[in-house]
Amino acid sequence: MHRRSNAAGPSATGCQGKTSTTAPLDGLLAGLRIGLRSGGGEPAAADVATLARVADWPALAALAGRHGLFTLLLSGLRTCPDLLAASGIVPALKAQRSRAVRRGLRQLDGLTRAAGCLADAGIPCLVLKGLPLAQRLYGHPLANMSSDIDLLVATRTFDAAERILRDRGWRRVVPSFRETPARARWYDRFEATHVLSGPGGCLDLHRRLFPNPHYLDVPFDRLHAESVPAQVGASTFRVMNDEWTLVYLACHGARHYWETLRWLCDVAALVASIEPDRLGRAAARFRDAGLDVVFAATARLCREALHVEIPGGAPAAADSAGAVFVARVARRVWARRAPPGRLGVLADWARKRLVALLHKPDARHVLHELASVGVGFRDWDRLDLPDRLFFLYFPLRPLLWMTRTTSSTTPDAATAGSSSPPPSDSAPATSTSISGTSPRRTRTSSAS
Repeated sequence: MHRRSNAAGPSATGCQGKTSTTAPLDGLLAGLRIGLRSGGGEPAAADVATLARVADWPALAALAGRHGLFTLLLSGLRTCPDLLAASGIVPALKAQRSRAVRRGLRQLDGLTRAAGCLADAGIPCLVLKGLPLAQRLYGHPLANMSSDIDLLVATRTFDAAERILRDRGWRRVVPSFRETPARARWYDRFEATHVLSGPGGCLDLHRRLFPNPHYLDVPFDRLHAESVPAQVGASTFRVMNDEWTLVYLACHGARHYWETLRWLCDVAALVASIEPDRLGRAAARFRDAGLDVVFAATARLCREALHVEIPGGAPAAADSAGAVFVARVARRVWARRAPPGRLGVLADWARKRLVALLHKPDARHVLHELASVGVGFRDWDRLDLPDRLFFLYFPLRPLLWMTRTTSSTTPDAATAGSSSPPPSDSAPATSTSISGTSPRRTRTSSAS
């Protein structure tokens, strides 16, 4: 029996008879909990009361936009008409949703073209997250905002797949450095993605699920053999089954210390919509991969922030130092309203590395994470050294990082996909709309 979490936080608690206001993050979490329940239950009175104490609705709307949660928040607010009218943020949420819809339509076109090109060449691929996941969880492919298209192919077909896509109009933007044998070896060892720009915006082509091959080492052939079809509009794609999707979403969010709250909502919506036996199999796959800390941290965040239980984990693991640290870092990042400065970027980079080390105590995983700190591939554009001097990148790394962050606050530890420019929203307006899309079915914990 777990302790009831105070998701509203101290800012929503009265003190000596005084009524205090709700912080934007606490209000957003309350609205998301209501949105997750809107497909099958009345909103919890505590969440409605938390929302009623929100004083800065524009800040809450901006926070929802930063996390890509405007549709789910709007779905929750629509179950509380009085709050919806009083908030005054419906126009802002609808504007954010319209931009996401236009981007999503372009991505659907690009995804259909890319998957079709690979299928014609006999190269199997899996779609990660994105439009099929939104269709699966919320009943509409455009319910979630996605920054890019993610396709996973087998390592042996990776080069052929990229060559085919480039022949069909995509252009590689990451990596952009001049290729040499040493650079190619290092990049392929520590990065899993090439970013292509073309129809539909950016496409992340993955040769494996994560940069560290020892983090979640699952052969592509197994994932593809256990994959399921996903219908999106008139197109059908192959995606991982629910068990592997849950493992991947949790690992992906945890490696980025859940900096985007939308990822956690996807996990909660997925947990609420799959059968208990599948949850048990997913929990077993976490244990088999040595990722108990990831499972525990994900379960802890879902319980505390969204009041959704993920059964199957060990109670002791949820209170472990690693799980507590990941949850604490995530909450701090969620509340951030502005991009961090140079010191904040360095702190984020250090926290991300520490979080990655805590996830899995396996020696190969830890050594790979430590080795990846040595050289950043973005340094190679700024300082073009020949291969015989490649070793100089190691001692020059701090200086190169400082020069890069002078003009940009993008952390060098970011993944290859995050460095790609997002597609613009200059496409013509469309009549397609989403009306309060909500998860199919939700099972909440007693904390709600």
